[in-house]
Amino acid sequence: MPNQHIITEWQNPEIFEINRQPARSSSLSYPSLKSINDQQNSPRQFSLDGGWDFHWVPRPSDRPKGFEAQAYSTERWQTIKVPGHWESQGYGVPIYAPFHMPPSLKKRNLPNIAPDDNPVGSYRKTFMIPVEWHDHEIYLRFEGVCSAYYVWLNGSFVGYAQDSMLPSEFFISPYLKEGENLLAVQVYRFSDGSYLEDQDMWFLSGIFRSVKLLAFPQVFIRDIHLESKFYDEFAQADVVINAEIYFHPQDQPQEEELQCTAVLQYAGEELGRTDQRFVIAPDQTIQLTTRLSVNHPKLWSAEIPNLYDVYLYLTDQKGNQIDVRHFRHGFRQVEIRDRQLLVNGQPILVKGVNRHDFDPLSGRTMTAERLLEDVLLMKRNNINAVRTAHYPDDERFYDLCDEYGIYVMDEANIETHGLRDVMRGDMRWMTAMQARVERMIARDRNHASIIFWSLGNESSSDERFSRLTDLVHQMDSTRPVHYEQDHKGEYADVFSMMYPQPADLEKIANGEDFTFRQGILSWKTIHGKYAKQKPIILCEYAHAMGNSLGNFQKYLDLYEKYPQCIGGFVWDFADQSILSKTEDGKDFWAYGGDLGDPYRFSVFGCNGIFAANREPHPAVWTVKKGYQNVEITVIDIASGKFEVKNKHRFLNLSYLNINWYLEIDGEMKQQGYLPQLNLDPMQSTEIEIHLQLPEYAITQEAFITIQFTLREDETWAKAGHEVAWEQFEVPIFREVEERLAPLSQDPMHLTNQTDQVIISGSAFSILFDPYTGFLQQYIYQGRELLKSPLKPNLWRVWIDNDISSFVVYPWLKRLIGRHFWRSANQKLRCIHFHAQALDTHQIRVEASWRVLGGKTPFETVYTIDANGCILVEARFTPSRELERMGIQLTLPAEFRQVEYFGLGPQETMPDRQLGARVGKYITTVDNLIHHYVRPQEYGNRSQVRWLQVSDESGVGLTFQSAGKQTFNFSAWPYTQDHLMDSNHIHELVNDDLVTLNIDLTQKGVGGDVPAGGSPHDEYRLLAKKPFVFAFLIKPIKDELTDS
Repeated sequence: MPNQHIITEWQNPEIFEINRQPARSSSLSYPSLKSINDQQNSPRQFSLDGGWDFHWVPRPSDRPKGFEAQAYSTERWQTIKVPGHWESQGYGVPIYAPFHMPPSLKKRNLPNIAPDDNPVGSYRKTFMIPVEWHDHEIYLRFEGVCSAYYVWLNGSFVGYAQDSMLPSEFFISPYLKEGENLLAVQVYRFSDGSYLEDQDMWFLSGIFRSVKLLAFPQVFIRDIHLESKFYDEFAQADVVINAEIYFHPQDQPQEEELQCTAVLQYAGEELGRTDQRFVIAPDQTIQLTTRLSVNHPKLWSAEIPNLYDVYLYLTDQKGNQIDVRHFRHGFRQVEIRDRQLLVNGQPILVKGVNRHDFDPLSGRTMTAERLLEDVLLMKRNNINAVRTAHYPDDERFYDLCDEYGIYVMDEANIETHGLRDVMRGDMRWMTAMQARVERMIARDRNHASIIFWSLGNESSSDERFSRLTDLVHQMDSTRPVHYEQDHKGEYADVFSMMYPQPADLEKIANGEDFTFRQGILSWKTIHGKYAKQKPIILCEYAHAMGNSLGNFQKYLDLYEKYPQCIGGFVWDFADQSILSKTEDGKDFWAYGGDLGDPYRFSVFGCNGIFAANREPHPAVWTVKKGYQNVEITVIDIASGKFEVKNKHRFLNLSYLNINWYLEIDGEMKQQGYLPQLNLDPMQSTEIEIHLQLPEYAITQEAFITIQFTLREDETWAKAGHEVAWEQFEVPIFREVEERLAPLSQDPMHLTNQTDQVIISGSAFSILFDPYTGFLQQYIYQGRELLKSPLKPNLWRVWIDNDISSFVVYPWLKRLIGRHFWRSANQKLRCIHFHAQALDTHQIRVEASWRVLGGKTPFETVYTIDANGCILVEARFTPSRELERMGIQLTLPAEFRQVEYFGLGPQETMPDRQLGARVGKYITTVDNLIHHYVRPQEYGNRSQVRWLQVSDESGVGLTFQSAGKQTFNFSAWPYTQDHLMDSNHIHELVNDDLVTLNIDLTQKGVGGDVPAGGSPHDEYRLLAKKPFVFAFLIKPIKDELTDS
């Protein structure tokens, strides 16, 4: 092969590989069975990870020519870490463009790349071949490189490859020499292949997965395909082993006779063995097939991930083992029957999440620790499935899904989102698309966890995808094909949708049409007739951007109601925010537009139920609760009878402990355990709990919580981990009168002055400003309890869903982006103020404000008693849709101790309360902080009966619901304006105060769709609807709990 190669392929979609080896399943070669103990470190694998010499230029014309030559000097080059993106190491900028191609890729320039905007990274590394490899054949393997790259060894051109997300292997034995070898790689950030890689993620470049050398004997197992066959309703199974053997031609031209042995083991016990003798000639490839049978196989599922060990090895005529392979095999069958998805004959429900390979420090370079963490987080939060959105993941991830039990939808690296209409049906990429699908299947098909093949994402629907479906069925008929864009049901095996609202999903389930908005000005109709013969799956739903994930239960209810709705994948698992540095060296969480890219798509990549560092967002508890596999319902709560349904498909409930506890007004009164429950999958039974209600119940509120926890340690969680729970209100049958604190008999005083109205008692003084109408000052026992006045609060800090349309359509922000209710709140004008004594122990103060956007004034009545307690009653009817109905005040900064009785412990919103339970919670203002990547409304607590906010000595205020009406609260160490005007977490420096919001409600968060999705009507504060609420404010006293 000539040393020189003319570089043109990176702009030719019909050339996507040169000298690349055919795709194969991932397996390491071992010299013997004894050497197979360490699966990650075969003596026939040599890592080239670590420091490489590196040179970066912004355009191809500036790339170093001839750098592959040994004589080329790299003294002025830098050192870069491999694996790793070069943007993560100071070269170029990450680009986030979820709906567009990067600027270098233009529809008028297909398939070319802008010549002045395509960085090129040149890498060099020297290595020496291990001496024990002297008689082996050597291959060079790149696990992942973005996006196109050329390879030279010792100055000779080796090959070229595209497809950023799958491995490429090159045969390099002819180019090796004794002693030191020089490997040179030149990587182009963009190529014609980039037009197929427009996924909703950061555009990052370079050698981002591992590079290694692989050694094989002269005759070796080139590929293996394992497949399960079942008989007699799973009473017997075969593992069918298809092996491809290749004889590398060397000096000896004669054929060889060898033996291929297959062994099946479970937990170290050998269950079967076969031997096959064969003859192979140099440069010959032969196919061998063998079967190993097992009676009553232990089947693999996400609930019970049983794995067998399969060993396949070659021995020569002397009995020497020359190539040994090992696979973990799960006996598992996937089929579609009666519009349901069956695993091992049982219909399953996909309780899934979409996931990117992403780390906030290293991008798509994943550590083993991070991959394991992600799988454990899924298991611990009842997630049973993952979609590899939108490309094949790091291959180690699939091993973990096999081992711990996660169903996988494996998705091909094909997405033309920004130009999908322009590229529709463009056959120039057909062969490349076929190669991407074929190589994905070849690498991954031995994984039991994979139950779907997906053809890609958001790339239109045309003949190319019909051909890809045929290709998949030819290569692997054991798994269904998914592709969301097949809305006419022409070729995919399931009917898939993104982001239908619950009502629309129900229409499709009933075979009806629905029309939805695509963008601002276009609409699309999905025809239900095309879904009538297929299972329905939501490949993306419940868009979890920021403070989101409202209405989640509605989707779960539809999955239960319609068996043909087989579940879906929440969008998505973890935020794609990058941990970066400010100019003064402080850490900050960056999102789209922060790091120099030309787009300003803000936080559209931050849609995770987990933060980028895997800290949970409040939505995690909603998903965990919604996805739990135990259902508890009431039969007769008076007699303590409940029904338990085991919603697992394979697990008996005997692996769980059952405990319960009864709380009165948040205080534990009774607890106990129930006997082990031997309950088979999808069966129900009755349990009985003997409740002993106390003689006296002050608040007349009691709740029983039933928990199901792990009986023993599992691989993914420790004993005691909670997997399911339910809480029920218990009626109290022995009512007593509420014990009130005695009213002070000291007289009250009302002092009306021109600029202030003062109401005082023996221990308190309250001051109103008659011009503003605000309660300005509250002094109790000589201590000022307010930092600023009580004011109506009608606006909320915009959450991501409130402004997501502005990100997609910036012109919309300019048109309607003014925050109306914030402005209206700032322009309140007092139009009525009156104070009068009702008697010697009560004083009434009335205040009304004219409000822009108000159908009526905002009216507040304060009734103050001789103890200094204030009954606050507020009413308002808006003339336009409202954001919040509440009262805001600020407290001294030292008032950071918080105790409340309501839903918790995590944040809840009007339409996201699933996963929270009523209880008494003790926390602090600082612990109530929840950082979404872009600061927004946070920390709300719902269904609150009472709240205390105090300093460490106990001085403070109590807020208590009036009557049966509960309230919401949030407490921030910032002003509302500070929170609203901050764009990043690091900009939130504590103000010298505590902002306290006491609300009747605020509008829901929504989350059905990615952009512009309003909350459902029942969670909107609609125009012309009267809003009325009341609450008590009390100074904290020793007798508080008695009042």
